[in-house]
Amino acid sequence: MSDTEPEDPTPRAARLPTAERHAQILDAAMEEFADRGFAGARMAAVASRAGVTKGLLYHYFPGGKTDLFQAVVAACVEPTLTEAREVAGSFKGSARALLQALIELGYARLEAAPPREEVLMKLLLIEADRFPELARFYRDRVLQPALRLAATVLQAGVESGEFREDLVRQPGLTHVLLAPILMGSIWRMMLGPREAPDLRVMRDAHLNLALRALDL
Repeated sequence: MSDTEPEDPTPRAARLPTAERHAQILDAAMEEFADRGFAGARMAAVASRAGVTKGLLYHYFPGGKTDLFQAVVAACVEPTLTEAREVAGSFKGSARALLQALIELGYARLEAAPPREEVLMKLLLIEADRFPELARFYRDRVLQPALRLAATVLQAGVESGEFREDLVRQPGLTHVLLAPILMGSIWRMMLGPREAPDLRVMRDAHLNLALRALDL
């Protein structure tokens, strides 16, 4: 792909590099989905918000609205997954300390999420039943990578003699370990940040329960 797109309707001198144009489109799409929902959003409206042609939009997202929605969700959640992998890859401390750092990262990113991202995740939950491809996308691009990372840290804790092997081997443990962070997100969507349980209180209770249970 070249640095500029030939279908960009703006004058040549004003054309943006591909990365900037792509980010501009994702911002416009987030606004459209947040305002109109998945079913009500229109590719033409996204193109108008972004100041590009509809053809350019399909150049980036040939699968149409589903591809675009998935790209917007990925842009919201994948930086946190990338940061978590980087933390795990460079961490020098114990598996226990790493698990604590990753749980704290999850709550910190949840607390810092802008309102439009929360709306987007709410749409994903609402629309997943009607649009199974969105559920599969969430499973493959968000849930499974997070579960694999958690499992890797838990296994490292077993091998270092920090965590109970019988508990780590229990089916569903990684799901249970991540569930409080997901519930914190859902409660914020349902009740709003002011009425939802305090994320820092949840984080401390989560860490206390998880680490006490796992410790030998």
